[in-house]
Amino acid sequence: MNKKLQLITIHNYSLINYLKVFQKKLGLENTVIQPQINQQGGKLEQFGDDIQVYSHYDSSNLFFVTLDQDGINILLNSDSNTNGCTQWFNFQIQALKPVVTIKFKILNNRRSNQLLTSCNLFTSKNRCFDIHYYKTNVNHPFYANEDVNIAQYQKATSFYTLEFKYTFTDKEFITFAYAEPYPLSRALQLRDYTVIGYTQLNNPIIRIKKGKAKKYVVILARQHPCETSGSFIAEELIKIINSQKYRYIIYPMVNPDGVFLGNSRCNKNGIDLNRRWINPSLQEEPEIFYIKQSLTKYQSRIKFMIDLHGHSTKQNYFIYGCSTNSNCNIKMKHFVKQFQNCKHFSLKDCSFATQSDRKCTARQTFWLDYNIQYSMTIEVSLFGSQQGLHKGKFNNQDFSEIAEQIYNQIEQFNEDDFDLIQMPIIECLNESCESESECEQDIVKGVIVKKKSQQYRFLDQQNQKPSTIRQDEDVKQKQQILPKLRISKVMSKSEHRASSIFEIDNSFVFRLEQFNNNFNVIKYFPQRNIQPKRMSSIKKYSKNTNATINVEQLKKYLIL
Repeated sequence: MNKKLQLITIHNYSLINYLKVFQKKLGLENTVIQPQINQQGGKLEQFGDDIQVYSHYDSSNLFFVTLDQDGINILLNSDSNTNGCTQWFNFQIQALKPVVTIKFKILNNRRSNQLLTSCNLFTSKNRCFDIHYYKTNVNHPFYANEDVNIAQYQKATSFYTLEFKYTFTDKEFITFAYAEPYPLSRALQLRDYTVIGYTQLNNPIIRIKKGKAKKYVVILARQHPCETSGSFIAEELIKIINSQKYRYIIYPMVNPDGVFLGNSRCNKNGIDLNRRWINPSLQEEPEIFYIKQSLTKYQSRIKFMIDLHGHSTKQNYFIYGCSTNSNCNIKMKHFVKQFQNCKHFSLKDCSFATQSDRKCTARQTFWLDYNIQYSMTIEVSLFGSQQGLHKGKFNNQDFSEIAEQIYNQIEQFNEDDFDLIQMPIIECLNESCESESECEQDIVKGVIVKKKSQQYRFLDQQNQKPSTIRQDEDVKQKQQILPKLRISKVMSKSEHRASSIFEIDNSFVFRLEQFNNNFNVIKYFPQRNIQPKRMSSIKKYSKNTNATINVEQLKKYLIL
């Protein structure tokens, strides 16, 4: 590990100081708040005579630990350079007594829907028990911080507590994690890989080629760091691929920085890589930039694009494809139908909808830009299967079986030889107004509030419309903004291109709003770092001191 990586492990990149947010909840009113720094060898702190806590290694995530009469309270780091995205946890506990039972409470989870209570979290040995997942009451007025801005943040943000117990025996050394860890160091032990570029933390972006043929299959894994099942499937595919029909190009770890830092969803810059496949930036998304650059010469020969992910609210594994009203993509549906009798596969959870809030994902970008019919996302649950005798978390044998099923279906598929039997009924993605993650919901709410307040100020100045109409306009405003980000919608290719142009035209405004939000958070929540981490953004916007904005264009796109 180089010095740069050691420094990042010690210094946190989170924009939120959770010690301020949970100060009264943890009983730290009379305590000088200074985040603890990991010691050499990974030791964090010893609690009495019972346990030793370790959190200083690849893919770990643990920010603060404190002890009370009820047990151990834990705070997690949010994703680097975000305003709060906590889901992944990974830490190790060593018992200092032969037999001891400890209650753990992780207080600042941000995901509301979880399968942890029914499917259990990952431990390196025995199972946890008395597992509960409930809303943290840190937003209660009793726990409000004296700082008004922090108190407002507490009131506006929902946190959830994961509570569980574990009995240690024989002075065990146990790993606790959201799902089975697959660290960056394991990916770098794979053989015959080529480095196509480096991230901002100088981690390599690796590519592996298998098979010999003129047509290509592209496989991506681990865009989201906490979705470890994708890396396990990719590793098993690398072991078994021996094809004369296709040449496989595999990227087993798309987001090495996020994995190393213990992030849940983002890279080091706080960016969800699976929302940046259209015009990626070398400065902000070097991972996607180098991957797309390395695929340029194979563009016309790519037959399949498979993006491996892990799902946290459903079990089994299933496929998301692409189709529209004008292009029903019957061949892709026939390919998916081949899986219907496979072990652990769930056909009813598959979908072929092209959603407007997913237009920058790898799946839809390859389908549109590269014209790849068989562009898909394969979601492998982080919590295993629920089918018959195969219930429970996936183990190495299950990952091997799933990888073999995927490989066999690709090799055996013949697009010129299929019948037109009607597909079974397949449920679409959830068409409610709920986004996939609380992180996306926060962004949506911020955009709505800003645009609404700006529009009202404009109306007050012009004195054009009475206040009785404002409620109706508020509803229309939400209906016009929310579908672009949250509601499922089937689009044609022309609509897809138009929406992409809309995003490029407004990228400056959205990035400026995001920068302003982050800067305010840095101001009110001073963290271990003295300087804000989005220095590239600060320099970028400070160069142009005479920036002008076309008001008529902003009105057109409902910015004002």
